[in-house]
Amino acid sequence: MRPELAAWIDRLRPGARVEEIAGDASSRRFHRVHPPSGPTCVVMDYGAPFAGESDDQRLTRIFLEAGLPVAAILAAGPEVGALLLQDLGPTSLEDALSAGRDPGPLYARAAGLAVRIAVDGTAALARSERAAGPALDAARFRFEMDFFLEHYVAGLCGRPARGLAPRLHALADAAAASSPPVLCHRDFHSRNLLVRPDGSLAMVDLQDARWGPDTYDLASLLRDAYVDLAEDLLERTLEGARTALPGPPDPTGFRSRFDLVATQRMVKALGTFGYQAGALGRGRYLSAIPRTLARLERTEVGDDLRRHGLLALPPGLEKERGRPGA
Repeated sequence: MRPELAAWIDRLRPGARVEEIAGDASSRRFHRVHPPSGPTCVVMDYGAPFAGESDDQRLTRIFLEAGLPVAAILAAGPEVGALLLQDLGPTSLEDALSAGRDPGPLYARAAGLAVRIAVDGTAALARSERAAGPALDAARFRFEMDFFLEHYVAGLCGRPARGLAPRLHALADAAAASSPPVLCHRDFHSRNLLVRPDGSLAMVDLQDARWGPDTYDLASLLRDAYVDLAEDLLERTLEGARTALPGPPDPTGFRSRFDLVATQRMVKALGTFGYQAGALGRGRYLSAIPRTLARLERTEVGDDLRRHGLLALPPGLEKERGRPGA
C-alpha cells in the first residue's frame, strides 16, 4: 500500500487493520478497513491524487438521490487519491449463487433494481449536472466493436479481422438506436451486485454509469458472462422487468431490443476479456470466454463470427471450457 494512503487511513480510523480485496477491471484497488471498534469500511484507491470530484463521487450522489442502494462516501481524500466508503459486505451475487442460494428470488430483486435505475435513476440523472454527460451511443458502441477486433480477434486470437468491422458497426448503430436513453449502471452483473445480510441487493462499480438503451442493464444481468442462467428463469425475469416498466413496453419489441443489445454487449465483453487477459495478464477473465462464445453462437452475429473462425476458443484456452467463472 502507498505510504501516503496508509497514513490517511490511520488518521481516519486509527489502529485499523487493512486487507486488500478483489477489485474490478479498472486500475483502482480496494481495501477493507477493520477498525478496533465500529463497522468496517472500504477504501477505493485511485493510485494517484485527483482534482475536484471523481466520477464515483458525482455518480454516487445521483444514485443516492434516486434512492438507489449504493455505498455512501464517508470521506474523500483527493490529495491522496482515495475515497472511504460504506462497506456493503463481502458477498456478491456470484458468490451467493455459487453457495447454492435460490436464483429465482435473487434475480427477481436484481431485475427490479434494474427497473428502478431506468425509472428513478433516469429522473435523477436528468436533474443533475451530468444530464448532458456521456452516453452509450453509436460512437461508443462502435469504439467497443473496434476494441473487440483489436484486443480479442487480433490480440488474443491472432486472427485478421478483415470484413467484420462493417457488420459489427451496423450492430452498434442498431443497439444504440434501440430505445430512448435511460440511466444505465453499465456493469450490472453478478460481480457488481452485493447480497446484504437481510437479502437485499446493493450495487458497486458506478464509475461508468451513463445514458444508454433501456435493456442494457438487463442484458448485463441476464447474459452475465460469469454465471450460467437457465433460459426459463431468464424469460421469467425479463418478463417481470418488462411489466414493471412504465407502459409497459410491447413484449415483442422489448424482447427484440433486449436480444440486440445483449449481442452487442457480449461482443464488447469479449474485447474486455481479451484486453484484460492478453494485455494486462489478468487470467481470471479467461473462463468467461467459452460461455460468451456459446451464447453468441445462437445470434445472427454468430454466423459472421463462425465464418471468421471466431467461435472456437482462442489458442491455449481449451482448458477453460466448462470451468465456472473465476
